[in-house]
Amino acid sequence: MIKTKCKTLKLSIIISIISFIVFSLFFFLNKNNENMLYEYIYNISLGLFGSSFVVFLISIAEYRVAKTQVLERIWNESRNLNIQLHKIRPLHSSIENKLLIDYINEWLFNQTEKDKILFGDKHEAYDKLHAYFVENHKNEIKNMSKKETKIYIDSLIDSERERVLEKLEKVIDQYLNLNNYSFLEMNNLLGDVQFFTGKKPYLKLHKDIYEPLRNMYNELKEYVCYHFELYRNGEANRPDVLLSILLEHQEKLFRVEKKCEEDCEWHIIYSEFCDKMDDKIEEFRAKTIYQCVEEKINHHPIESSFYNRNTK
Repeated sequence: MIKTKCKTLKLSIIISIISFIVFSLFFFLNKNNENMLYEYIYNISLGLFGSSFVVFLISIAEYRVAKTQVLERIWNESRNLNIQLHKIRPLHSSIENKLLIDYINEWLFNQTEKDKILFGDKHEAYDKLHAYFVENHKNEIKNMSKKETKIYIDSLIDSERERVLEKLEKVIDQYLNLNNYSFLEMNNLLGDVQFFTGKKPYLKLHKDIYEPLRNMYNELKEYVCYHFELYRNGEANRPDVLLSILLEHQEKLFRVEKKCEEDCEWHIIYSEFCDKMDDKIEEFRAKTIYQCVEEKINHHPIESSFYNRNTK
C-alpha cells in the first residue's frame, strides 16, 4: 500500500510535467500558426495535465498522512520495547560478583552429608564471605563472644543469600516477559521508512534506535531468556549458573554509581541503556516526525542501597 502511494505520487509528477510541456509547446505553435491538430493536442494535454495535477495534490496529502503514520508506528514500537526493558530490575549486592556466585555454588553442594561426601566439604567461599562481613560489622560484634559472632555473621550471610535467590526468581520473570514482544513489526516498518525519509534519516534511525534495540533484544533472548526458560521448565536447576549469566549481562543495562562516606556507602543504580534509548527515541519524535522542540527527559535512579561500613 505504501509503495503504491509512493509510485502514484511519482507517476503523477512525471505525467504533470510532460503534459504541461506538451501543452505549452502546442499552444504556442497553434498561436503562431492555427492548426486543428495543434489545437486538439494542446486541449488533450491540458486535460491530462489537470487530471494528473489533481491526482498529485491528492497523493501529496495521502503521502504526508502515510509518512506520519509509519514514523509514529516505528516510534511506538521502539517505545514499547524500551518500556519492556525498563521493567527489568537489577539484582545488586554489596558482595563482589565472583565471591557471591562461588558462595551460592558452594552452598548448593553442601546441603546434606551425602552432598559433602560426593562433592567435598568445601567452605573457601564461605570463609571469604565470613571475613567480609566481619570486616564491615566490627562495631556490632566488638563486644560479642566468638560463638555469638559466628551466629550473627552466619545470620547476615543467610539473609543475603535468601534475598539474592528471592530477587533472582523475580528477575527471571521480568526477563521472560520479553517473550511477549515481537521484533517482526519493527523489521517490517523499517523497510518502509526509507521511502519517506531518504537515506540519511533512515541510516540515523537504524544506527541510533533500531540497531541498539535489536542487538540488546537478541542478546537477552539468546543468552539470558533461553537459560531462564530451561530453569522455569524444570530442565535446569542451578541458580548459581543463572546468577552468573544474569550478573554478566545486566551490566549492559544498568550503571551503578558508588558514593562513599566515612562509615557508609551508597550504591545508586540507573537504567543506563533505557535512559539513552529514551533520549534517542524522543529526538526521533521531535526532529523526524513532528519537527518540534525536544522534551527534556529527566532520568532518575531506579534503585539505591545503603551499606554501613563499620570497619574501625
